[in-house]
Amino acid sequence: MSREDMKPSEIELKAYAKINLSLYVLSRRADGYHDIKSFMQSINVFDILKIRTKLINSYDYNCFFAETNIYLSSTNKNIPLTTDNLAVKGAMTVIEAISSRCNLASLLKERGAECISIEIDKKLPVAAGIAGGSGNAAAVMLGVNHLLGSPLSMRELMEAGAKVGADVPFSIMMNAYLNADELKGLPQLEDASCAAIVSGIGEVVEAVMPRPHFVILFNPGIAVYTKEVYEAIDRKLEGAELAQREADVNRFYNELELYTLTKYREVQNLVSRIREYLHADEVLMSGSGPTVAAYYTDETRFEADYEALESARWVEPTWRYWKTKSGGLNLWS
Repeated sequence: MSREDMKPSEIELKAYAKINLSLYVLSRRADGYHDIKSFMQSINVFDILKIRTKLINSYDYNCFFAETNIYLSSTNKNIPLTTDNLAVKGAMTVIEAISSRCNLASLLKERGAECISIEIDKKLPVAAGIAGGSGNAAAVMLGVNHLLGSPLSMRELMEAGAKVGADVPFSIMMNAYLNADELKGLPQLEDASCAAIVSGIGEVVEAVMPRPHFVILFNPGIAVYTKEVYEAIDRKLEGAELAQREADVNRFYNELELYTLTKYREVQNLVSRIREYLHADEVLMSGSGPTVAAYYTDETRFEADYEALESARWVEPTWRYWKTKSGGLNLWS
């Protein structure tokens, strides 16, 4: 068999997280979802996923779906190891989308695919407002599509991803861009970006030029669930003419802070201390929280603040923090 005839049976992708440089809630829809407008951008922190079309030695969960078995294994046993896991939902959704285009059984046989196996090396915090689960779903959808010969384009994957979660369409575009070397052959890959203005419920993704920043991420070690935050926003803003407001996506702003900082004293305390002790240009919670980002344009100030954290008495022992960059790997030396 020639090298050209060999079909890959595995791919390893980095599932990058995102941050919201701005997030406006414009209205609550009749179906219960919310129309938003947000400037979303990549950050250089990630989980690592291996997607295979061969059976793995050990797994935590498996199910049969549309002609094939799906196997899931994770280093973190605290994430859902069921169909509630967004990586599994992503696998099901991309398989279903591919099935609508071609004969799945024939395609699996042609590609030598025995099953779909997903291994998640979980490094990101869970329920943290940085789309870690959505990034896992995006990586799986991109990976399965690649291993089956890229029958779906990037935009078709994004359209299917909207069924998995509101952050998944952007996560697909962002992770396609940042994993471009591994995803050669993906139709529309050249249109991918690590930054976008996202609207609707998350399904409208307009690629834009990124706004690069140095970032220190803080997580207070608690989980905040998006559904709970949006329910509270509905109560707080009931009757307000939200849709009439100007949504300036170039402004650092997060509507969801209205609730999270009030409800969770841990997050409020974290934000207050960052603003008091660090020298960041901006401090903003990402998504529904609790992750908080300190943004810098000056690298010297950024490095000095990060170095000072090691001996800072104001940092609680339960907090996690990272230094990273936002706005695309190719923008940085």
